[in-house]
Amino acid sequence: MDKNNIYTKAHLVVAAVRIWEYREANPPTVENICDMLSLSVEEGNRLCRKLKEHEVIDIIEKAGEARVFILDHLKLETLVGIKDSRRLDDELENFKKSRAEQSLKIEAIKMEQAEKKKKLHEILEKQLRENIKPS
Repeated sequence: MDKNNIYTKAHLVVAAVRIWEYREANPPTVENICDMLSLSVEEGNRLCRKLKEHEVIDIIEKAGEARVFILDHLKLETLVGIKDSRRLDDELENFKKSRAEQSLKIEAIKMEQAEKKKKLHEILEKQLRENIKPS
């Protein structure tokens, strides 16, 4: 069983919500779910947002805290084929590409400026030679 796919993690989140509601008689916060599943809060928020997008759970914010409710646990089955892409990895890759493109542009500008400087020196040297010629 692959513990790192979205389908498995979604089932764990829904189970954690049910267990918390059974034990505490109130809906859990995202932090409660994260503590129960030993997840980071960031990962828990990411999972809960994903499950909210798929209408499996709902997150209600009230009095400065967000409580998690199960809407339709059967919609978990729609997550079977979804790859759990890491948005952070994707964003990092995009950032690296943009930095590489930016570096290429900077190098092109530097080369262009060096060429302009060289031409300017040639023009100034030519003018200086013409002005210094003995009459």
